[in-house]
Amino acid sequence: MKKQSKRQPILEVIATDTADARAAEQGGADRIELVAAMTKDGLTPSYGVIEQVVASVSIPVYVMIRPHSRSFCYSPDDMCVMIQDVRVARALGAAGVVIGALTAEGEMDLPSIQSCLSEANGLGVTIHRAMDASSNLLAALRDLGRIRDASERNVVERVLTSGGKSAVSEGLPELKRLQELGQALNIAVMAGSGVTIEGISDLVSATGITEIHMGSGVRQGGSFQQPVDTQLVTEAKARLIRAVQQLESY
Repeated sequence: MKKQSKRQPILEVIATDTADARAAEQGGADRIELVAAMTKDGLTPSYGVIEQVVASVSIPVYVMIRPHSRSFCYSPDDMCVMIQDVRVARALGAAGVVIGALTAEGEMDLPSIQSCLSEANGLGVTIHRAMDASSNLLAALRDLGRIRDASERNVVERVLTSGGKSAVSEGLPELKRLQELGQALNIAVMAGSGVTIEGISDLVSATGITEIHMGSGVRQGGSFQQPVDTQLVTEAKARLIRAVQQLESY
């Protein structure tokens, strides 16, 4: 495997409100994923929450754009809502959006994704765990790599994935393959779902992934019902930095 050169340890923390976002920033998080309804894998937060959180922290805030939790297949009406939500997130100062859509066959719905990307108009873009519901993870990533802007640069920055499993610890081989393909496509692969502080070192060493997404793992009692714990974020970031340093030394 190619040595990971100059890869930065990046910790993204899920926030649902201003208190979460501030605690994450104080603990050393590099980016916020702002969502509502964490127990449903995240839905679009209210415009008021977006505005307040963006004004309260200095690290990038990426807003979840997901109108419902029924599936990742969206109707024309759903798409109208999503496009408007992207427009508002941009107007309210978000650094990026978190999007995704699938066809009924489980392939990436590239026209729907492209519609959101067009409205994003320069915002950072993460593809959410629609990836993990796709029929073929590697094919999905390849499809996303085909989306380019007028200067032939990637439009999709990264994908969030557990390797198609319920938790990252079960998807390490798949995550490693995705990471290798992502490097070739210049799309970052961010590992998320069930990430624990104790498991960060094994995750990084087994996959080469240096972007980590955490939710319950940095909350009191490991519960989505509790707020983000600044100390746990600090511990997670320190563990991630050490793991990436060890990866670089190989």
